[in-house]
Order: sequence, then C-alpha cells, then structure tokens
Amino acid sequence: MKIVINILVVLLLLCSCASVVAPTGGDKDIDAPKVLKISVLENPKNVHEKSIVFEFDEYIQLNKWEEYFYISPPLKKRANKKIKGKILQITIEDTLSNNTNYYIALNSCIKDNNEGNVLDTLSYELLNSSDSSNIIIVSGNLKDAYSLSDIENAWIMIFNADVNDTLIFKTTPNYIARTDKKGFFYFPNLKDINYKIVALTGFDFIYNKQEKIAFRETRLNSKSDSFISLFAFDPIITIDSIITKSIELEQDSKSISADSILIIEEFPVGKLEIITNRFTNCIFQLLQNNKVVREIYFSNKPYLIDSIIPGEYQLKYITDNNQDSVWNTGNWENKIQPEKVYNYPSEITIRSNWDLELEWIIEE
Repeated sequence: MKIVINILVVLLLLCSCASVVAPTGGDKDIDAPKVLKISVLENPKNVHEKSIVFEFDEYIQLNKWEEYFYISPPLKKRANKKIKGKILQITIEDTLSNNTNYYIALNSCIKDNNEGNVLDTLSYELLNSSDSSNIIIVSGNLKDAYSLSDIENAWIMIFNADVNDTLIFKTTPNYIARTDKKGFFYFPNLKDINYKIVALTGFDFIYNKQEKIAFRETRLNSKSDSFISLFAFDPIITIDSIITKSIELEQDSKSISADSILIIEEFPVGKLEIITNRFTNCIFQLLQNNKVVREIYFSNKPYLIDSIIPGEYQLKYITDNNQDSVWNTGNWENKIQPEKVYNYPSEITIRSNWDLELEWIIEE
C-alpha cells in the first residue's frame, strides 16, 4: 500500500511540473473572401434605382475602392456602396441606357476582415439589353513601349469613332477598363460599331504631360479586333539624352577585352524581300539584370556583335524607322507611334572563344 501511495505522489509531482501550452488558433487564413450569392434588387419607389448585393463567406472590408472600382459605361451619378458584415451592396441611382449592358468591376476592391486577403478578381455584368447577339467582347494588353513591361492599373478608354481627337480628353469615354497586374484589360459589352481607343497611366481621364499614353491610330472594330496590344510611351523623353547614353555605352564596350562573337540572323514572318528592307536599320542591345551593357547600331546586315564578355544576357531589338540610330518615342498630337521594340524570349549564353549563331523570328 505504501508503494502505491509513493507512486501516486510521484505522478502528481510530474503533472504539476508540466508546462501549460495555450491552444493554437489553427492554420493562418490565406484565402480571399468567396462570393456565395449575387442578387439584383429594384426599388419599387424609384424605377431607376437598382442594387446589386454580394454575399460573401466571411466578414469583409473595402480595399482601395476609389482606385480600383469602376462601372462601364461610366455613370453620371456615383454608385453608392455599403458593407454590413458579410454583405456588400452597390446601389445605382442613375438612368441606365436601353440595350446597353453595364460591366461592374470590383477587382482588388474587397478583402477579408482578419488577415486582409484581397479578392483579386470580382466583376458582375448588369444586363440591360434584350439582344445579346449585338454585344461584342474585346480584350487586350498594355505594355511600356520601351521596356515592354506590363503596366498595371491604367485606364483604357474607348470612344465612339465620330468623337473628334481634340475632344478625347474633354468628354466622358463611352467605355472604360482598368488593366490588371499583368497589364490585361477586358471589355465584355461593346456594340458592333467602330471606336477609338486610348490608354492613360494617370488617375483620371485627362491627359497630363507627366503620364504615359498609348493609342491606336486606326479605328477599333469590335467585331474583327478581338485582342488589342497597346504600347504606352512618355512623350517627354528627348532624343539627345538617348544619344548621350548610347555613346557612353559604346565607349564602355570598346574598353572591354573579350573574344566572343554573337551573330544574329533575323527571319521575320512574311515575304523575305519585303521584310528585309524594312528591318535593315535597327539597334541591338545586350542587357544584364535589365541594364543595358552594350548597344550597337546597324544600317545593313550581317548583324554581328563582337568583343562580348562571356556571361548571360538579355537581347533587345529596336526598329529604326527614321534611320537616326536612336529609339524614338511617340507623339499623341501628331499621331506618331513609338518605334517598336522586341525582347528575345529567353536569355542567351555567351561562352569564351565560342561564336553563337542565333535565329530570331520577329513577329508583328
């Protein structure tokens, strides 16, 4: 009996010495809110008022609403928003045009309460047209004209083709869209007519000199142009600054002692005799970590770059349409597009005492 009591005492002492561990809260929530239900409510006292109600699976809050939210076509009156728990209600008090579908974009507008997980993709199409066969979908991509990097959160504006260019930034666009993180934009509700399209990187629809602009010089036909590539440029970039930079790069490259040669052969798509003349004058750049380390001008073939230090490089091709040996930016007033730039799709490796012959298909 005494032995049993001693054992119990030891067990009690061991239990009393054990540390107390607070219960864990489980895995961290990394999921964005999910939409469970979307409803459209009409106000019986106001035939022009509609409310779109989004019900989520968790408590929500706004995220940069003024920066990301928009309705296309734009409304004259601002849409009202209200959040209550897991419910978002958007109320439209404007008169909606007949035979027009409205695209409500809420990408990155909503996040959860606890962890701040942002819902990247959310939209709703408010159907107000009885004839869906007349609705055309157009999408596209916006890139920087020189670096070819994707441009996020820029305005893409579509105007009816009869709008004069002098009124483009003085009137409300007929349709609008915002680019996503990869520079893509989306118009799901265009009519089967011709349009003008312009992009701005600023906050509003007014063109300011410190922002980049992109445009298409030809009319956009919503039926035949299902995907559009736009290239935004800064019209303030001066040719003199580019020339100075290029001369410095050329002088630096001449001081390098290396024995490798890169031979570039260009095989564009199309008839060879036409494309050859068009692509004779050009600029090639070698880059490392997206910084230009070598720049060479060519007025004729072959395209041969010598004295290259062995290593990994990115390769850039720049058209020289006006044969001035520099890249030229665009001009909105004179409707001049920037000279086109192409990046080789993968890195190239230059080895010591090794000539590299590269075939590059350049597609427009």
